[in-house]
Amino acid sequence: IFDFDRRVPAGPYQIDFTAAECAAHIKHCGATNDNCMEDESALIEMTNSLKGSKGIPQREAAALQLRFRVYQRTARDGQWIQIGDEMRPLSMQHSQKDEGEDGESHFVAIESAVLEISLNTVGLLTTGLITNGETIVQATKSARNSKLLRYGTIIGSILFIGGFLVKSYVEERIFERDTQRVLAYYKHAAANSFHDGDERQARYLVWKYKAKKEKLWRRLEAKYGVPVKHAWEWDDEEDAAKENEEDEAEDLDGGDEGSEKSEQADEL
Repeated sequence: IFDFDRRVPAGPYQIDFTAAECAAHIKHCGATNDNCMEDESALIEMTNSLKGSKGIPQREAAALQLRFRVYQRTARDGQWIQIGDEMRPLSMQHSQKDEGEDGESHFVAIESAVLEISLNTVGLLTTGLITNGETIVQATKSARNSKLLRYGTIIGSILFIGGFLVKSYVEERIFERDTQRVLAYYKHAAANSFHDGDERQARYLVWKYKAKKEKLWRRLEAKYGVPVKHAWEWDDEEDAAKENEEDEAEDLDGGDEGSEKSEQADEL
């Protein structure tokens, strides 16, 4: 890690350990009788496959098996000197060990740890382990909860923005509908007046009485004495009136023909 002729102090140099990566190495060694995996992409793929609740037993076994020692050579071609005791970065001593329990059962596996190695001013290595103390089961639950929280946040954001857009669209449609309603009312109740066809005035009235539309309709009815209707209701009335006029015209034509026939009969 620290080559000779480096300036001191140096570091800290951090090495990450994860239970999933250790389990991937063990699985590879068991399948191929080979050393640890050197293909980084294959290691990442196998590590990801061992994450989650299904890989908890394999990760726990691999974490409890992981041990290493740190050695240092203080002179070129010198002797390797062990620094500190044997380290178990992914094992944590259980604080609630049962009475009479012995062996390795008082250790629990943790998901991840970071080893920090530094070179002090006199050229000696110092080491330290950093971990959050989460067991593999706790880390899996935390990852699942974080995932759910992330998805929940995304879904909530989408619903909030979508709801806002839908609300804006609906309000705009209602505003345009009421504007056309006011214009249609002026056209029929106050034809050829100053407000007839004045879209700007109609939009202003709808905006002014946005939260009290019924009050606007009552005021218009009280001023002009004509009930306020929707724009399509005025159109329906006009169509009905036209149909009635056509029917009357047809009846009149039919009446003339009948009178002509009666006159001819009288002459005969």
